[in-house]
Amino acid sequence: MISRRSIFFLTLLAVFAIVVSAFAMWSDILKINATIETGDVDIKFTGTLRIFEGLEYGKPWVANCSAELTEVQDEDEDNPAGNNDLELDIHVYNAYPCYYCKVYDVSVKNTGSVPVKLKTSVYANDTECELKTDELGQPYYGCDVDGNDIYDIVLWGCFTSLEGVQLEPGESISFTVDMHVEQDAEQSNTYTIKILIKGIQWNEYS
Repeated sequence: MISRRSIFFLTLLAVFAIVVSAFAMWSDILKINATIETGDVDIKFTGTLRIFEGLEYGKPWVANCSAELTEVQDEDEDNPAGNNDLELDIHVYNAYPCYYCKVYDVSVKNTGSVPVKLKTSVYANDTECELKTDELGQPYYGCDVDGNDIYDIVLWGCFTSLEGVQLEPGESISFTVDMHVEQDAEQSNTYTIKILIKGIQWNEYS
């Protein structure tokens, strides 16, 4: 027959074993290993760049429109990570009022590993253009090249809606650019339109 003293010591031994086991489990839980990898921010132009010019009284325009896609190599100070600045340049030669040119069949694709938001800015002959809305609420860019407070160039199309668009990795968005030479523009002038598109990491966009 087991005495009360034996039962007491067996109980203490069991409690001690439970406490020791619990401490061992608790100390194991504190061991954590983690690996953190940074993402890659990168966007590229895709698609086939096409140009459409209108007709004047059934004849081709005497002006000429060309366009080229470039990837900005010298990243600016505000956007140093990755190859994430793109530029669409539209050149108009021998321009005159009412000349029309359209650039289409081009896309921006997120080729990086993290979501990006797009940021756009537009320049005409190195003068920054203003984003406005018309009487119907449609966005457009007005460009006052000669500084007389009258627009020489007006641009509209899907590209006006790129600002703030978020692209997931592998996702792309297509856009068009419509350009019209206004009445205030000088005859036979040359215009260079630069549309700069930046890919900003989604949580750093402002």
